[in-house]
Amino acid sequence: MGFLRFEDAAKWGWAALIWGAPWSHAAMTAGTFWVTLCALGCAFTQKTEGARMTFRPLLWLFGLMAWQCASLAWTDNLEWGLQLGSIQMAMLALAFSWNFAPLAHHRITHKWVFQSAALAMFGTLMWGAVRTGQGEWLENRDWTPWTSHIRLGMLAALGWVWGSRHQSTKSCIGFGILWLVFTAVTGSLTSALLWPVACIWMLWERLPSSSKRHLVLGTTLGCFASLGGIIWWLQPVPLPFPEVELPKMTAQGNEYVHHPERTLSEGGHRLHLFMCPEEWEAAWSQISEVPLDAPNDAGFSVRDRLPRYLTSLGWAKDGEHILRLNQYDVQAIERGATHAYPAKGIRLRLRELRREWEVWRDGGQASGHALFQRIEYWQTGWCAWMESFWFGHGMGDTSDAMAEAYVKRDSKLEPKHRHRAHMQHLTWGISGGLIAMLLWLGFASSWYHTIGRHSRQALWGGLLITLSCFFEDSWETQAGIVICFLALFGAQVPQTPED
Repeated sequence: MGFLRFEDAAKWGWAALIWGAPWSHAAMTAGTFWVTLCALGCAFTQKTEGARMTFRPLLWLFGLMAWQCASLAWTDNLEWGLQLGSIQMAMLALAFSWNFAPLAHHRITHKWVFQSAALAMFGTLMWGAVRTGQGEWLENRDWTPWTSHIRLGMLAALGWVWGSRHQSTKSCIGFGILWLVFTAVTGSLTSALLWPVACIWMLWERLPSSSKRHLVLGTTLGCFASLGGIIWWLQPVPLPFPEVELPKMTAQGNEYVHHPERTLSEGGHRLHLFMCPEEWEAAWSQISEVPLDAPNDAGFSVRDRLPRYLTSLGWAKDGEHILRLNQYDVQAIERGATHAYPAKGIRLRLRELRREWEVWRDGGQASGHALFQRIEYWQTGWCAWMESFWFGHGMGDTSDAMAEAYVKRDSKLEPKHRHRAHMQHLTWGISGGLIAMLLWLGFASSWYHTIGRHSRQALWGGLLITLSCFFEDSWETQAGIVICFLALFGAQVPQTPED
């Protein structure tokens, strides 16, 4: 098989990777194996024709992966280190393969990524609609059982911007609407943040030069308006009465407990007002056989949920209002409901975000709150890196290093919420120390000078990965590796080595 036939055969592997990434680990594994074989065939059957100017970033990437593998020498958890190494080495294999056996034209890559993302989001919505129609209540993550909504959001961001260069205006508008619906039902904060950024980037590419000034003005005004809206939305819920006029006694003659300095709310009402816990048990026992302090399947008791549920109704948390609950309300509280008006998708995610903010503002701990937990993760990750600054703890011991750092910092996070750094930039330092960090920065710089600055589509992919690596350990899952590879190399403009 000659060089051209190897390159043609590799197309099937790239198809398996791009179309299979949202659905199947087996498709990604098979695709990676096949394109690597084809690239080796190309490398051994020709000299320089297939080189695509990625040797410099490829060398930096090889150095980073080699150092990661070398760190296994001082890793205690060798099993996890080898598993993680096998995942990350796929990036090196794919970058090498793209260097010798890429798709014939980057337009094909852009078209396939656009269509793959659209099909994945449409399939997700249809699958979720069928299950919802069968009476199932799907939580946000239940809509994306094959791969995470974060990965799909990244793929959609790539597909929309890349596809805008070659797809019709109607197709781009349809894709944007589909992505909005996907964001609404899955509650993906990643997609909610990436959608407007991708839209602006795409419009900049498509609009004539005379209109770009208006786009800049509109974007600036939109940013200020959004910032003002967020500030307004996060303002504390006002007190229903002046503090001195808050009722002192319940209808049963017991004293209310008020904490007006605490701003935590539910359904637009303050939680820490009109509280009378001493009346709860007697009243609850009259309407339910479930004990007030018995944990449910999720580990929460009625005592945890009852005051939040009553607050969402705008009721006082006392015996009189507990007895007003109907059978539907009682059963909902027994199942663990915290709000009388259930929400799904992005509405639920916004509720959770507001609660995270209010808990933090009241001085509460971040356990269970995805956004504010990350601050704790990053602080702990930095502490873990400083414990082994030069060489790191080894690729397999990042979790153990984080666990030790949590203890050292006397972290307030509950043990079940003590996870890894959730920042790939920082994780390189934890696993491989300063040397890994310098290799990572060298790879980023080399990528920019040889690929990123030659194409706005490539630059978009680099920006996307940079942002992703601030909030996720993006290089530690198979789907993450494939999407990061596509973002970094998929928009590359082929040039000869002499260029």
